[in-house]
Formats: sequence, structure tokens, C-alpha cells
Amino acid sequence: MNERMESLALSFHGLARASGVQPFDPEKLDAWASGPAPGHGALCAARFVLSVWNERAPWRSGHFDAMEALGCWDAEHRKAFVDWAAAPWWP
Repeated sequence: MNERMESLALSFHGLARASGVQPFDPEKLDAWASGPAPGHGALCAARFVLSVWNERAPWRSGHFDAMEALGCWDAEHRKAFVDWAAAPWWP
């Protein structure tokens, strides 16, 4: 399942260099997103990936908000989200 989570995270270009993406480690990704993340789009992408992993966890980086994310994501990030949403899956 970690390979699938890595693939999902890597579909968001803002997470390409994020800690906790490869190999997938949700705690490391959350810590990275809680720090000085590269931008709001990357933060929203990390929150989304973490919510797919466990939407009920109290992530330090915050809760995923689709409207917030869609408002700040570029076309590539929106495409990654829409691709997942077209055939959603959870670990």
C-alpha cells in the first residue's frame, strides 16, 4: 500500500521533494508540511494525501479542505486531485 501512497503523493508536483513521500511515511510528511513547506499548494497537497491515508487523524499540518485546495492549486495539482476523485481509493 505504501507504493500506492507514494504514487499518489508524487502525482502532486509540489510534493516531489517532500520528506515522507519516498518511501511513504505519513508522520514525516506531516512534519514536513507543518514546517516551512514550499507553498500553500504543497501544504494542501500534503493534507490531501494524509487525509487519504487517515482522514480522522489529528494531523499537525491541519485538516484537508477541498475548497481551500482547489482555490490555490495550479492546473497540475487540480488534475492530480481529479484523477484520484474519478476513481477514489483508500488504504
